[in-house]
Amino acid sequence: MAYERRKNTRAYVSFPLECNVLPGKGYFYTVSKDLSVGGARILCNEFLVKDNQLLLNINFIDKVMDIRAKVVWCNKERTSDRYYAGVEFLELSEDSKKYLNSITR
Repeated sequence: MAYERRKNTRAYVSFPLECNVLPGKGYFYTVSKDLSVGGARILCNEFLVKDNQLLLNINFIDKVMDIRAKVVWCNKERTSDRYYAGVEFLELSEDSKKYLNSITR
């Protein structure tokens, strides 16, 4: 039996997002690969250093949300030159939590 360490339910959804690497280290456009109230897995073209802080601007179609996040892990995709990164959301408002909960159900 596999052990699930996640505290929150994940939704395997893809939303466009702008990712700003803080402080002022540049930005890139990408997509989420899965999402929960606690964080997301995102696709990126370059390696992201663990513990770097990011400002994510996520376009949920009916709502755009700015979320501060921290890189928890980053691994190269097996079949390409791109990377997957796991990010943990920081400083999430109650409204944002409610909205993300509605998506992941």
